[in-house]
Amino acid sequence: MGDAPQEEEENAAEGRFPSVFDSAQALTNGEVSAILAKIVAAKKQEDPAYQPNPLLAKTQEYVERFSGNKNEAVNQQIRMVLDAGEMTGFELASVANLQPETAEEARILIPSLDATQGDEPRFSDDTLQIVLDDVATYKQA
Repeated sequence: MGDAPQEEEENAAEGRFPSVFDSAQALTNGEVSAILAKIVAAKKQEDPAYQPNPLLAKTQEYVERFSGNKNEAVNQQIRMVLDAGEMTGFELASVANLQPETAEEARILIPSLDATQGDEPRFSDDTLQIVLDDVATYKQA
């Protein structure tokens, strides 16, 4: 019916987000954990009696539990490894958070990793597995 341009339907699994997210950076659970810890520490320094509200406390508990590591330097190393793998921000954060062990598992959990460029896959199984193996070396660091 009208000539208005059709906006592509958003689908996070395929890496399609509303344009409002174009300049946003996806964060890993480890990065969120570090940010929240700094915020809470700063507030406690200002007011030693400070207690985070229940939502902040639950969020902090969640990201600490599922961050995979607690070391800010390790979080930076993981981001560098994944950045070098030419993943989108969403893919990078998803791989860091979900920590898939195989290329097949990564493609199932993050369907955008299965996309193609022309006739070629964006990531061969071998290339994706190398990146996942590199990330795995930081899991317990």
